Amino acid sequence: MKSEQQKLLAHQKCLEKDILALKKEIQERDDTIQDKEKCIYDLKKKNQELEKFRFVLDYKIKELKKQIEPRENDIKEMKDQTHEMEQELDTFHKKNAQQELDIAELKLKLTTTNKEMHKGLQKVRDVEAVVRRLKTDLHNCVGFIQEPKRLKDSIRDFYDRYVQKSDVVDIVGVDADVQREYARHREHLERNVASLKRKLAKDGVVHHADNVKIMQENATLIREINDLRQELRLVRSQVHDYKSLMRKQGKKQTNTLKALLSPRANPSNMVVRLNQEGDRIVQLQGLEIHRLREEIQVLMKIHPYRPPSTAKLPSLQINS
Repeated sequence: MKSEQQKLLAHQKCLEKDILALKKEIQERDDTIQDKEKCIYDLKKKNQELEKFRFVLDYKIKELKKQIEPRENDIKEMKDQTHEMEQELDTFHKKNAQQELDIAELKLKLTTTNKEMHKGLQKVRDVEAVVRRLKTDLHNCVGFIQEPKRLKDSIRDFYDRYVQKSDVVDIVGVDADVQREYARHREHLERNVASLKRKLAKDGVVHHADNVKIMQENATLIREINDLRQELRLVRSQVHDYKSLMRKQGKKQTNTLKALLSPRANPSNMVVRLNQEGDRIVQLQGLEIHRLREEIQVLMKIHPYRPPSTAKLPSLQINS
């Protein structure tokens, strides 16, 4: 018993030591926590002061932005105006350069025109002088109206003085050139007219042949359609008869009719397929006929001069 009590006492002392150590550690941690809480309080206080300072700075920034924004708008407007003025100035420089070139060209033309005008005036003065001399000489010739011989000599002298051989040659040459050019132009036009007439006649023959061919094909298609419709009506009547026989004679004769029609095919399916195939053929033929008629109308519009054909297409009778 004593040994057990001693063990328990020893264990109790150890536990008390552990408790004291833990209490000491708890006290140290409490002190640390208090220090940290104090630091946190100081930081929060500083943070509040910084928040107040930030609020003041934000307010100042907003005020500065309000002051800067109108100036930025003014600067932007001034930049736009400056850009427009630069473009206008560039355009003005280009126009000015072009106008200077035009002025130089006009001055050159004016100088050339003045020279030509002076030449023309000189020619006019020369012609007027010649006309005056011609009138004077002609008046002198009229003075010999009662003397045929002297009048003839005077006229010959007048002709030799004022009419040059080169003038006569030039007049004759110009007339001949005009006649040759007129004849060449007329021949060219006649060739073009003849070529157009030949082409027109050839096109008329070709299109007439095409129209006849199209009408023949159209008639053939209509005949084929009518044949197909007759076959379709015949098949439908046969199927109708088969159905009547099947309803009258019962299942045995129905099997016999199935064997007669096809060893594997169902009569009702055959009827459906025949109907569908016939309708499809009729629809395709109708579309083809419509297309051919549209082509004929287009050809008639392109060549209205062609006399109408006496051939008439057979009427298309739709039988349901």
